Order: sequence, then C-alpha cells, then structure tokens
Amino acid sequence: MDLLENYKKTWKNQPEEVNKLSSVDIYKMAHSKSSSIVKWIFIVGVLELAFWAGINLLIPDSFYKIYEDLNLEKQVSFFMILHYLVIIVFLYFFYVNYKKISIVENTKNLIQRILNIRNTVKYYVYYNLAIVFLSSFIINIVLISDSDTLMKVMNPENLPINVNQLIAITIFSQLIAIIIFIVLLWLFYKLIYGILLKKLNRNYKELARLNNGS
Repeated sequence: MDLLENYKKTWKNQPEEVNKLSSVDIYKMAHSKSSSIVKWIFIVGVLELAFWAGINLLIPDSFYKIYEDLNLEKQVSFFMILHYLVIIVFLYFFYVNYKKISIVENTKNLIQRILNIRNTVKYYVYYNLAIVFLSSFIINIVLISDSDTLMKVMNPENLPINVNQLIAITIFSQLIAIIIFIVLLWLFYKLIYGILLKKLNRNYKELARLNNGS
C-alpha cells in the first residue's frame, strides 16, 4: 500500500498535536511525489521530441521526393517547423512547471500548481492530435486541388482511371492512415501521460482534503 495512503488513514484519528505533524508529513510527501511526476513529464516530452527528430533524420531524402513531385514540400516543411517550435514551447512550460512546483511552500499554492500542470499536459496532448488532423487536412486540400499533378504522380503508367476515382482513392487511403495514426498517438499519450496524470491527480485530491481540513 502506498505510504501516502497509510498517512491518510491514520491522520484523522490522531491527537490534535500529532495530527498537525502528520499533515505536514503528508504535504511534504505529496509535494515530493508531485515534483518527481512533473520532472518525468518533462523528461518524457524531451524523449518524445528526440524520438521524432531522430526518425526524421534517419528517413532517406528519397522518401520526401513524392512531396516534391506533388508540390507539397513547402506545406510539409511549414508544418514540421511549426510543430517543433510549438513542442519546444510546451517543453519550456513543462520545465518551468517543474521548477515552480519544486519551490512552492504551502498546500494552496501546490494545489494550484498541480491544476496548472494538468491543464498544460492536456493542452499538449490535444495540440499533438489536432496538428496531425489539421496538417493532413490542409495538405490533402492542396493535393486534390491540383488534379493534373496528382494524376501524373499517382498514375505514372496512365492506367484507365479518371481523376475523380483517383481523388476518391487518395482521400480514402489518407483518411484511413490518419485515423490509424491518431488512434495510435492517442493510445500512446493515454498510456504514458495518462499514468503520470493519474498519479498527479491522486496527490491533488489528497492535498485538497488536507487543505479543507477533512
């Protein structure tokens, strides 16, 4: 059983003087655990950024040739640069949250800091899911708006298929790929950040009870 839970169960039944001491112990433990969780949120964010950057570096240039052929290299480059910039901003907020939660000195401020951290992580997850959908949507709009280039690149052998059929196939295949990727990304965030937020939320509830004197 979690040591913090043991403190919680015995705290209410203790004499007043001992109770005050125990409440301080509970706060210190919740503070320490919350600080450790926020540090791991920052570390996971850095590792995630390094992973995607490493993937982009390992992908051969020939992979991106299709974007050049489809006149999409500018759009892809724009969203890639924007994405990295936004991720760096979020990592900065994660780091600031970690530094701030490490020095808070009372229960009320710690509760507010935990709320801020939870919101930052949620916005981070929502952003990553939204940027995948938005960038794919815009790129596909640009793609199907130039039907001649699409037909030339996607049907180089001039098979008996009309433009509308090719556009329908392209949209359908892209939609399936986007849905699969977003679901996998959501499951990843649900697993990693979900576990961390669940632990952080447990500390928040305990601190809220402590702050209300219950």
